[in-house]
Amino acid sequence: MEANEKNLAHVADLIEKARFAGLEGCRWLAQFTIEEITRGYNGIGPEFMPEWLRDVTSDRLALFAPCAVIHDLRNDVSDGTRAAFLQANDEFRRNCLKMADLEYPPQPGVEDDLKRARAKAVAEVLYCFVSADGFGWKAWLEAHERFMQRTAATSAAAPAVYPQRKEKT
Repeated sequence: MEANEKNLAHVADLIEKARFAGLEGCRWLAQFTIEEITRGYNGIGPEFMPEWLRDVTSDRLALFAPCAVIHDLRNDVSDGTRAAFLQANDEFRRNCLKMADLEYPPQPGVEDDLKRARAKAVAEVLYCFVSADGFGWKAWLEAHERFMQRTAATSAAAPAVYPQRKEKT
């Protein structure tokens, strides 16, 4: 299987896991093609991290990868507003906590479920990281700039590729 096909299959699997878990944002995600989603998904970790390190992080934190697909695409099509940034991060947090609950459900009679507590602690750390003004907000604005450049390039090329039909009068 070619690398791109492998990435598409991996992302499709993560989307299916997100849907199965009932994560927030799945309906919104459905408006995009698998290629668009794959382009936006970079794994768990910021873009400035080397790809090999993001791969290791994504492997170690695979439980949260379905959440990251939704969050990464929200970043990829960022509108540049603070409100949308906060909403995307809050959604990411809720999704990560939900995945922790689904993976490690409370056990009857067990007061302190250590695995669940650790998974929730990691979810909170991930949330703090994506929400930080010095990193998350900056990345959100940079993603918005890239999105605007892609949109402008697509709009400029659209008439040549998709000529508009004249309405019949």
